[in-house]
Order: sequence, then structure tokens, then C-alpha cells
Amino acid sequence: MTSIQFATRQVYRELFHLTRQQPSHHPLLQELREKFRRPLSENETPEQRLREAESRLSFLRMKSTKSQQRGTLAGRWVYRNGERLEADAEGTFRDSKGKVVSNWDGKNLDPESVKMHRQQLRRAGFVNNAHAKGLF
Repeated sequence: MTSIQFATRQVYRELFHLTRQQPSHHPLLQELREKFRRPLSENETPEQRLREAESRLSFLRMKSTKSQQRGTLAGRWVYRNGERLEADAEGTFRDSKGKVVSNWDGKNLDPESVKMHRQQLRRAGFVNNAHAKGLF
């Protein structure tokens, strides 16, 4: 597959996705399919058609909200026992039943508690305890 074919397919997929998000998308989808399936004329090149599709895509990107656009789906995933654990807004991982997943088992310190403790000490102004130790 050549680079122009690859780029054309990517643009088509994204145009299709953004067009489906529009309120009256049926005639727009039909127009999109017709334009991409139309054979090239004698004075038209694939690069020209790709530029035209990219200009249409840039317009649809401006018109659509961020939630309608596709993300890269980059992120961090944690798997335990074969199932994917989702992180909430604070970055705490929960299993499929909603329980918080932690490596704390009662024999060590809970990392979430230690993190919160350090944040609270910094907030209160206790950066270190050198003042309490004295000279020795």
C-alpha cells in the first residue's frame, strides 16, 4: 500500500467518524461516499483529492466539539487476573466491582495514606522535623 493510499484511508475514516456526529448526517455520509468512490478525472490527481478531503476534515474538526473527536487512547492500564482495571479521576484503580485496588495488606504502609500524610504535612508547614530533633 502506498503512502497516498494509507493517508487517504486515514482521512476517510476520520471524516466518516466526524460526519456521523453531525445532526443530519445521512445526506452528508452519502456525499462523502460518492466523493471518495468517484473515479479520478483526467485532470485530477490523487494528491488534489486528498488535499480537498483534508480541507473538509479541518472544517469538520473546527465545527465539532472535542468530545466528538477521537482521542489517541493513550494512557496507563493495569491488568489483574486477566481483567483491566480502570482508574478514576484521582488516579485510584478500581476493579470491576468498584473496590479500590492497592498493594496494602496490613503488613506494610498503604501508599495512598502515606501520600496523603506527606501532602498534609507540607500543607501544615512541616517540611522536615529538624527543629524537633535539636542538636543531637
